Amino acid sequence: MGRALKANKEIKDTRDAFLKNLDSKMDYRSLYKSDFLVFDWIDEMEFACPYIDIVVRNPKLTLIQEKNVVKVERAKRINVDSVKNLAKNTHYINKVKENNEVEPKKILEVRNEETFNIYENRFLYTLIDDMTRFIRAKEEILNNFEITDNKRMEYAASTTANGERIKLEVVVTSESLPNQKIDKKLADEIAKAKKRLKRIKDYISSWYRSPMMKQLEREHVKPIKPPLKKTNITLKNPNFRIAARLWDFLRMYDLEDRNSTDQNANLNDSIDLLKGFLDHSFFIDYAVLNSMNTKKRVQKKLMSEYALVILTEEVHRIVSLLVSNGMKINDEELLGIIAKEIKNEKKERIVGSDDVKKKFQSAIDEYLERTQENL
Repeated sequence: MGRALKANKEIKDTRDAFLKNLDSKMDYRSLYKSDFLVFDWIDEMEFACPYIDIVVRNPKLTLIQEKNVVKVERAKRINVDSVKNLAKNTHYINKVKENNEVEPKKILEVRNEETFNIYENRFLYTLIDDMTRFIRAKEEILNNFEITDNKRMEYAASTTANGERIKLEVVVTSESLPNQKIDKKLADEIAKAKKRLKRIKDYISSWYRSPMMKQLEREHVKPIKPPLKKTNITLKNPNFRIAARLWDFLRMYDLEDRNSTDQNANLNDSIDLLKGFLDHSFFIDYAVLNSMNTKKRVQKKLMSEYALVILTEEVHRIVSLLVSNGMKINDEELLGIIAKEIKNEKKERIVGSDDVKKKFQSAIDEYLERTQENL
């Protein structure tokens, strides 16, 4: 007949001190690439391309006035400003003839030229470069697409109990196996995306060949930086409004990082409850450590006493988890689950002892049979 189920007070006090003084931290990270790709970025680019094409083919121009002091023989265009400048800079005059005619050695040359180098065109130049880089990154993903679901959890804790400092550090990692295959439906989606992407790239290639893009590239214009300035053109021109919409979308997409996330899990209210299971597991590890003994009888006694205290804590945490997740439980159901496990364990032990008896009986029968043969 077994002993009565009564928890050891000393072990209970150890458990209480262990948990009271516990300082623990848990960190969880996941790197997940889904087997479902979102192609809304292709939708946005496809929609914007015809509008961007219109303004690239018919770009806005502006007149700029360039003024340079050059030798008279090299001057091609002079105007009233050239004369006024000469009057202010008499050292440009070579000599004054007898008829008071002035012979300058240098003169201010004034030239008016058309240029594409305006803010709105630099915005388009930057946007097209951004589209190129964005597409290059997405193509890399499409060409090397794989299903991965890698997780990493770190747990570190320390506490004091029974005059001891106890520490634990655990790292649990999970990596998806490399033999996962892309199903046909997903493969078809990727093929369609690549086909749509080629049309967008054809647009971009033609834009780089346009006079506006060539001139801005020759002048090594600096890309504009967000936020986008609200000029009359970007606000009122419908083509520029669509281009500005794509500009905002690409920047928001980069922030969201939709296809791959590497972040601390936002466990919110459940983090303490989940960490509680790791804390409890830490106490179980400590119980195993304390139960180590060369004498099997002492070891069994210690483990049994720790098991009773662990059972109480385990039931408490499981009930807390179920209730916090909105599950309805009652005493009868909970006791029924425990009773079923006790019954199964007893049944397994009876079956195990029957097997031992059968083997023992078989050995006895075999021995008796050999004995009879020798008589």
